[in-house]
Amino acid sequence: MAEISVLTPAFAAQRRLPSSIARILDQDFEDWEMLIVSDDGVDYQSILAREGIADPRLRFLQTAVRGSGPNVARNLALHAARGRFIAPLDPDDLCDPRRLGCLRALAADHGMAGDNLHVIDEAGSRPGHLVFPLDPPLHFLTIDDLYGIPVPLSFVFHRSLVAGGWDEDMGPGSDILFTLRAMERVERAVIYSEPMHEYRFRPGSIGHGFDTTEGAETAYRCCLQRLREGDLGFRSHRFREAVARLLWHKRRLNRAYRRAIHQGFSGSFLHFLGLWENHA
Repeated sequence: MAEISVLTPAFAAQRRLPSSIARILDQDFEDWEMLIVSDDGVDYQSILAREGIADPRLRFLQTAVRGSGPNVARNLALHAARGRFIAPLDPDDLCDPRRLGCLRALAADHGMAGDNLHVIDEAGSRPGHLVFPLDPPLHFLTIDDLYGIPVPLSFVFHRSLVAGGWDEDMGPGSDILFTLRAMERVERAVIYSEPMHEYRFRPGSIGHGFDTTEGAETAYRCCLQRLREGDLGFRSHRFREAVARLLWHKRRLNRAYRRAIHQGFSGSFLHFLGLWENHA
C-alpha cells in the first residue's frame, strides 16, 4: 500500500501530462502511487510508454463515459486509491522533487498541507510571482484568509478528511468545496512558504474568457443554493455561513470580470484582478 496517492484526471492531456509525471517520478519521497484517469478515451499508458515513461507505481483508469468531467475522474481515482494521504494533481502541474515528502510530513501533523506556488503567465505579459511571502516558513490559513487568494491552492490531505470526495454535479465549484470541507475539520490549513508548485495561466485556459465567467456564475449560484439547503457536507452552521460569504465575494469578482469583458477587456481573470484591486 502506498503512503501517498496522487490523483490526476486527464482530458486532452497528451502534450502536458508527460512533464507532470516526470516531476512525480523525480520525487525524493518514493512511497507513492499515481492514478491517471483518462476521461477522453485516450490510452495514456501507451502515450507515456512512447515517451519512455513507465513505472509500476503509475496506475491507469478510465471513466465509464467519455467527457464525464474532472470531478467524476477524481472520484474514480479516490475510490481506487490505496494511500493514507491524497494529493490531487492536475495534468499540467509541475512539482518540485521535494514536494510530496515535505507536504506528507506536514499533513501527518496537521491533517492537510499545501505549499507556496509560482504564478506564471505563459503569455509572458507578467513575470512569475509568489502567492505567499517566504517568511515565516509556515503560514496557517483559515477560511477568512482565502478572500485574498485568487488562484487555487493545492494540498496533500489525510485520507480521513476527504472521504466524501468531489461533488460531481458542481463543475468548477467543486475544488473549493472539497478543500473547505477539509478545512472545517482541521480549522487551520498549513502552507509551507517555499514554492514547490507552479500554477500556469494562459490565453484559452479555464481561467480566461467569457465562457469561463458564465460557467463560474452557474457554479456559484448552484453552490449557494445548496448551501441554503444544507446539502454540501459542512458540519456547522457557522462554517456554512462563512463559506457562503466567501462564495458571494468570489461571485462578485467574477461578475466584475464579466462586465470588464463586455467592455472590451481581453486579459485573464488574474490580470483583471490585479487591475481591479488597484482601483477598488
